[in-house]
Amino acid sequence: MKTSKLVILTSTICLSLLLPIILIGVNPKYTYAHDTKDVVDIPTVLFDLNTQEVNHVFDLSLVTVVINGRPTQVLTKRTDVFDLLRDLGVVVDNSKRIVSISQEVQSGSVIRVITVGTVVEELNIDIPFETERINTKDIPYGDTLVSQKGVLGIRTQQIEKVYEDGKLVSEVILSEVITRKAKGEIIKVGVLSYGIADLEKTYGYNCTHWRGVVNSGNYTEREKEWLNFVMYCESGCNAESDKNSVYKGLYQWNPRYWNIFYPKDNIYDGYAQIENTIIKIRKGAKLYSYWPDCHRKYVAKYGEYDR
Repeated sequence: MKTSKLVILTSTICLSLLLPIILIGVNPKYTYAHDTKDVVDIPTVLFDLNTQEVNHVFDLSLVTVVINGRPTQVLTKRTDVFDLLRDLGVVVDNSKRIVSISQEVQSGSVIRVITVGTVVEELNIDIPFETERINTKDIPYGDTLVSQKGVLGIRTQQIEKVYEDGKLVSEVILSEVITRKAKGEIIKVGVLSYGIADLEKTYGYNCTHWRGVVNSGNYTEREKEWLNFVMYCESGCNAESDKNSVYKGLYQWNPRYWNIFYPKDNIYDGYAQIENTIIKIRKGAKLYSYWPDCHRKYVAKYGEYDR
């Protein structure tokens, strides 16, 4: 009876020794951890034999070999790690790294065979260009014109990437050169044809002067009344008023419209503003549209403006 049991045990152990090698032979060379299932201890499953008893009788070690992230349990008499790997058909070369918890094979050992790959990649990185804005009187006020289109530069890097079992573990920049310089963009911005610096004389806040100009002009009493009131309301009688980000001058004209209607006149010239404003009114300008707040205050004080 004891001899019969030993024969059965021997056959089972042989099958256990061959099965991992067969499994490795039929499996693809590269596998991933999520595909793996550990090989069970066949003698224990079939005959409920104690592993220690098997090890004692046959002097075998039960070890775990992990190849490309896939674990397999192996019964072996080998004590040298590399001998065991050769038995399993693993070619150990520069592309493999062996990690073991012990120098010799023994029960409970875990041996990892890590496939190491090195790849050198070329990476192109954009270099932003700078934008320069140039004021010009050659285009309408506020308009923009791209006179030189910007071009991105390119910085080329040679990067060495190291993979273990298909996973990136490190990368090192080997070299970096500028393969194309960035070219700046130039944008022209339309500005006023004339500025404060072009005036022969400035007056600042001077209601006495500008009311004298209005009152001595060839205007009706109603026109003079409106011009004096709105002039003070809009700019405080300052022909060089430039504090508002949009509107300028004695009657706070929008430079865009001023340049369209009166391109030859300086918007900061109080004489030109008085003359052109009254011309605009006589041509039927909608006062509530051009000077909404100040005209409303004028109407509240003097009544509707009669043309």
